[in-house]
Amino acid sequence: MERSGRGGVRGAGGRSGRLDSAALLGQIASLDAETQQRASRAAREQRVSLADSRSLAGFYAADWARKVTRVGETNFPDAARRLNLSTGPLLEIAIRADGSLRSVRVLRSSGNAELDSAARRIVELAAPYPPFSPELRQQVELLRIEAPWRFDPGGRVRLR
Repeated sequence: MERSGRGGVRGAGGRSGRLDSAALLGQIASLDAETQQRASRAAREQRVSLADSRSLAGFYAADWARKVTRVGETNFPDAARRLNLSTGPLLEIAIRADGSLRSVRVLRSSGNAELDSAARRIVELAAPYPPFSPELRQQVELLRIEAPWRFDPGGRVRLR
């Protein structure tokens, strides 16, 4: 290493060992902008329960559940008839404002991988979903719906 003309130390690449305040300020500004973007995205997401019957998100979730129930009964899994379980998975479904499906996650398993997969498959088959209303779109960009499933042996799907 050699000394630079101003008392700093230069490394092998010829760079000064001094901190470049402009570069640091730029990095701080970049991190600050990224943090604000993350916070903004989080603020534009909303979790909704199927029990919510008072909000715009709740109305959307109820319509979603009706569509998924119809698709589920049309594509009822044979495993549900065979197993005759009284419980099903708890799913989290993320839907974008344009109605496209972002993700489906099993939050709590039914205890049977075949039923869990069938519930996920039904949600994917029913997509895309209707776009959010303009009013709902002003509030959120992504809805996360938590939906407990139940497959009745008679061929009915229940979301509660």
